[in-house]
Amino acid sequence: MSRGPVHVLAAEAGSERAVEIALALRAGGRAVHEHILPPAVASGAADAERLRQEVALVEGAVAAGLADGGTLLLSDERVALAVPEAMRVLLDERGLGWDEAWARTRSATVCRFGSPKSEPRRPFWLVSFLEHERPRLLDLLYEINRRHLDEVEARWPGDEARRRRLSLVREGEARRLRPGPLAVVGSAHADVATPWEGPAAETLADLAVLRGKALRSRPTPVFARRWLAEGNPVLVELLALTLGERWADDPAAFGRLETLAFDPAFRGAFRAVRRTNRERLGARLREAAGVEVLPDSLVDVRLGAMAPHERPLLSVLGLVREHLRLTAGGWTPPAPRTVVLARPAEAAGPGGERLVRLMRSVADAVNRDEKARPALRVAVLPACDDETVRLLAAGADLSSQPGTAGSGAAGARALGFAVNGAVTLGTRDGAVRELEEAAGAENLFLFGLGPLETYSWREGRVYRPQDVYAIDPLVRLALDALVSTRYAPSPGAFDWVRQELLDQSDPWLVLADLGSYIHRQDEALAEYADPRAFTEKAILTLARARRFWVDRLEVEP
Repeated sequence: MSRGPVHVLAAEAGSERAVEIALALRAGGRAVHEHILPPAVASGAADAERLRQEVALVEGAVAAGLADGGTLLLSDERVALAVPEAMRVLLDERGLGWDEAWARTRSATVCRFGSPKSEPRRPFWLVSFLEHERPRLLDLLYEINRRHLDEVEARWPGDEARRRRLSLVREGEARRLRPGPLAVVGSAHADVATPWEGPAAETLADLAVLRGKALRSRPTPVFARRWLAEGNPVLVELLALTLGERWADDPAAFGRLETLAFDPAFRGAFRAVRRTNRERLGARLREAAGVEVLPDSLVDVRLGAMAPHERPLLSVLGLVREHLRLTAGGWTPPAPRTVVLARPAEAAGPGGERLVRLMRSVADAVNRDEKARPALRVAVLPACDDETVRLLAAGADLSSQPGTAGSGAAGARALGFAVNGAVTLGTRDGAVRELEEAAGAENLFLFGLGPLETYSWREGRVYRPQDVYAIDPLVRLALDALVSTRYAPSPGAFDWVRQELLDQSDPWLVLADLGSYIHRQDEALAEYADPRAFTEKAILTLARARRFWVDRLEVEP
């Protein structure tokens, strides 16, 4: 494989992974060019335009990669069209034969994916879209699929079920591309994070038979220098004093942290680091959002692009429910809580303005309420630079990852928070599933439907959010209050929330998971009030997240 430049491509949650990969490649001495499209905030009517943006991204990256002889590194499934696009250039523009073009495409393409999703991310790569927009790419996809299925038939003669499962085109009412298998088939090697579960696991197992060592299980990489050395110097100092100066290079020394989690003196020192980082973060929140961090409060950070599958409305409804309980009286929380709703600057494009207005209105209502202020504060940061992202990771006690299970919403940033010792509250989705394997489910606060349940509910069309709203008083109270003038600046200003969750059938199962989300939030807050139990979880998370660290990365043949 070429030692030339590496072109890193990403178009959704892989954009987080792409940043970590690019940093680690540069640390290893490689020239890196990033071709990244942040996750889309809007959906529906904008689907076709989003797909055109992704096609343009792929075309530009492939052209650059073929021009400089570099390697294409696909960090998410959506950029799998790089495979037929490279074939198109080599066949149509450079005049190569199929076999030579296929060999060159494969040798110049590698993949680094997170744990597989229960279904591809919308908008789907529909055959009808490709017929209209890129018919030549579709022709090449059909030919790649034909040759691929010939290999399947040779390996498993007459197995029609396996043939359907491994086809690169999913049949049905709306035929669509399966980008994940396409990327695996068209690359020199593909690294896919575990766990492999459900239908995706069956497909990957079969592809592993066809591709052999070219399909491997590897964790999502996190560039440790960015998150620790640059982002959390106070924790670095504690680790050096406790484990020795070479702690970062000695996995055995780092393994001692598991024992130290049960050492009262080290737990006290770790909590002191937390207080210092809380003060650092508090200064930034005071400056950027005018919010004072409550002393000794649980700092609960929700950082994401706020795309629909990340379910920002779940966080907002949870805050409304907590605010209503505080103002109604009769409930005293076991500890105060400071909530940060944040979005990285690169995701702050058009389409998210109404969501930011919603979050700010709820935050303002909470922060000016004298009954709630002693127990709850809310800060909204709609465009965080990289320094602020690192401050959030260092200062967070709880990392909230409430995306729909199986959607791939939780990316590498969730692991960045974990390597700082933040305890995770989230669904079994994306990087949270990797973290569950590494740290143990008992050290996370997991909630909601799992990936297979989510897939079944959506595919079987058994979910009716109107029924949840009618039956569950908690859901009804929170949603009715949110759209009322208690939080809305004017009547009807937030009616779009009700329409999205009820009239549009709540495609990301927000209302289905709301009760479980609030319950686990309460459990996390109660455990935080017991310094021993929560600190043990945090230190064990820090110790076991070591498996995700990379200091440098090389693209292997």
